[in-house]
Amino acid sequence: MTCQAYHRKMLLTAACAGLAMTSGCSTLPQAGPVGKTVTRAGDRGAFNVIEVDANTALPTPPAAPDYTPLPPGWKSDVEAIAPGDVISVTYYEVGARLFSGAPSAPGASFDPTAKEQKIGPIEVDQAGTIRLPYSGTLRAAGRTPAELSRDIEASLRGKSENPQVLVRIEGAAGSSVMIGGEITSRGRVRLTGAREKLLDVITLAGGARGSNADIMVQVNRQGAISEWPLDGMSYANIGGMPMEPGDRVELRRLPQSYAVLGSANRVNRYDLPLRRFSLVEALALSGGPTENVADPAAVFVFRFEKTGDAGVERPTVYHFNMLKPTSYFLGQKFYMTDKDVIYVAGAEANQPSKLLQIIGQVFNPLAIAWQVVK
Repeated sequence: MTCQAYHRKMLLTAACAGLAMTSGCSTLPQAGPVGKTVTRAGDRGAFNVIEVDANTALPTPPAAPDYTPLPPGWKSDVEAIAPGDVISVTYYEVGARLFSGAPSAPGASFDPTAKEQKIGPIEVDQAGTIRLPYSGTLRAAGRTPAELSRDIEASLRGKSENPQVLVRIEGAAGSSVMIGGEITSRGRVRLTGAREKLLDVITLAGGARGSNADIMVQVNRQGAISEWPLDGMSYANIGGMPMEPGDRVELRRLPQSYAVLGSANRVNRYDLPLRRFSLVEALALSGGPTENVADPAAVFVFRFEKTGDAGVERPTVYHFNMLKPTSYFLGQKFYMTDKDVIYVAGAEANQPSKLLQIIGQVFNPLAIAWQVVK
């Protein structure tokens, strides 16, 4: 056998092998199952398939989250002094003075001017008391600055001539809220008589860092915890809850996502906003079904649905036929949830064209080689 005949025989053998490999369309590459395969698997009981063709077939929209009511704070009057607060005491005296120097010398005219003397900062101890010269130990916790001023004045009667006292809270560690996490300015936010709400405290701390979409706000009050997504918070819900001294607020980022697979233009994982986000919006973000490749009549959403009071998760597939105009209205009422999978099936009519492409890829090099060995 000549060398040329041998090469021709090898090329014919390779061609036969190529035909054998492409003889079955089931071996052709594809992005996933076609639409009929998904629905048949549902018919066999692998999962529940729901044909979304009317409003009654739509799942129940996600309910607005509820929050746990918190118990009242330990101190109802935010203007009252609390343990840990830092205060200052300013004395104004005329005549016989204890703090601002000796009175006028004998024979001199009476000095009617009031002299000022400031003492502080003074931290209120854990017992809620302070100690002042000539006054001794006084109860400060639970007293407003005005009430404490009157208590100090009363303790100085007979020791100073008409003393006037002004108490100011310099640092309200005990009358504040601690805020941390994904917030612009972490630390203490002082509460005032305006009765700041949760949204007020977040605003005073500079607001959340980055997008609000995936941030959960958690309030801890004496061990009781309540939380709510920041996106959607308002004064009508937990955002209007009055803050209490000692509350701890934390902003946590809890990203949620969904995936788009199959014959979509942009197969990817996408972040899911906590607000209501529809299937139509999700498909638009992924570029929709790929033209000439996808089957718009076979768009599926794979989801684990909780059923019953026990919360048992059952695999469920929602089928949308996007060739029907009504599906675009229904898709606007279908809201995505965390870890949903949107699958766009490929068109079955593409299988013959894929076969021809593969045959071309196999035989084009062989045809070139045949020309060479002829």
